[in-house]
Amino acid sequence: MLATYKLIPSNWNDLLPDLKDRAFRWELKYKSHTELKTSGKITYYSINPTNRCLILIPGLASNTSSEPLMRVITYWGLTHQYDVYCVDTFLGEFIPEKSKELAEKHTFSEYTALIDRGLDKIWPECANRWACLIGHSAGATATIQIYNDRVRNNQKFRFSASILFAPYLCDSFVDFVYKFYKKHTHNDKIEHKDFLKHPIGLISPHEVLRHNRVDYVSVLPTIFADIASVKFQPELMEKYTIPITFVAGGKDKKSPPEELRKKYKILKSGANGDLFSFVNFKNSKHSFIDQHRDTTAIINLIKSLRVRPHKK
Repeated sequence: MLATYKLIPSNWNDLLPDLKDRAFRWELKYKSHTELKTSGKITYYSINPTNRCLILIPGLASNTSSEPLMRVITYWGLTHQYDVYCVDTFLGEFIPEKSKELAEKHTFSEYTALIDRGLDKIWPECANRWACLIGHSAGATATIQIYNDRVRNNQKFRFSASILFAPYLCDSFVDFVYKFYKKHTHNDKIEHKDFLKHPIGLISPHEVLRHNRVDYVSVLPTIFADIASVKFQPELMEKYTIPITFVAGGKDKKSPPEELRKKYKILKSGANGDLFSFVNFKNSKHSFIDQHRDTTAIINLIKSLRVRPHKK
């Protein structure tokens, strides 16, 4: 296995802004079908257009410009002849206020609808290329929801493969998140039913790290229960027709690796089980903030999927 430094230089983070400036092709802002006041954004980067591309979908309180995992994949992709499409939603565009009006429209179904519409817009450009969709956290969960809907509607999968970092496929994270935000955004003695009606500020740790400030988006706490409603449905997932890799963080308390491994084993033993794989980064927490230090593993995931054909 090649050493990480041979694949990505130690100062990649400093080099990325200039690389993105040189690679920038276009940016598209678009509205969802369900709520005209919310918007998504696609940014397309390419050094020289190639026959392979990556589509990046970050988690709720993040975006592809700030999330370290997405940034390092962008750098490697552009320097190794992959086109990169970044799909960001309103939940990654931070507004420093806690607003009930904003919180009520920031729903998980709206978030998923925006991602799906963005994928619709990208698909014509990717239709004849090898395309890997990479989602993280709630972005990975939304991807599963979108894929399940395509199975239900007997629609073809638009892309060639997916890598899903820490998707939520069990309820274990809901109480964890409720307790955290109840403690940090309200008096801990507030009645739970009242807490669920109050907007909270979803803080992005990546923005804090980069800019030494706290930015957030307003959501109702119930958004986490909405995410948990995307239940694990092996009867749908075993009908997937593209390779899917689940990536767990060994120290992740929101999407515990042991729970994700259980789901993987069920899928592995079912129809099309050969399409599913599982990787555990033992030292990573949910955000994979430090995982770029083991970039070789992430790169090898992408490269391995390129040689795994999808089902007809």
